[in-house]
Amino acid sequence: RDIVRMEAYDISNIQGKETTGSMAVFLNGKPDKNEYRKFKIHLDGKPNDFAMMQELISRRLSHAEWPFPDFMLIDGGKGQLSAALAAVKSQIRNPKFEIGALAKRQNELFLRGQKNPVLLKTMSSQLRNMLLHIRDEAHRFAISYHRKLHRKGSLS
Repeated sequence: RDIVRMEAYDISNIQGKETTGSMAVFLNGKPDKNEYRKFKIHLDGKPNDFAMMQELISRRLSHAEWPFPDFMLIDGGKGQLSAALAAVKSQIRNPKFEIGALAKRQNELFLRGQKNPVLLKTMSSQLRNMLLHIRDEAHRFAISYHRKLHRKGSLS
């Protein structure tokens, strides 16, 4: 059976400062922590979740040496998905991977090319739990990196 690679992305910041992005990678449903990546977001000015997500995905895709995922999971809703898709479009003519965004409020999954989101509660528990696990893992990783930078910054 082919290896299924899923990547999840999250942005973390406090009032737009020390903004970080994370990429968590799961292979065949299990975290592959050696493949996790963290990014310092360089965008200046007011916090802009969409622009930060676009920067994160653009920078991830600029690494040709990293294999493409089968599925990219973005933390957020329709706006974050659009930002990620804009980044993908600017770098890859026809991506062979699927891309979706998981909105926390209603636990809805927005997928590229689909007007209406898929509700997680309508999925098999195995798939639902996998999506929540990878999203939560990206979130945990982003926050731990963000805290580390914040501690470093508050010492100087």
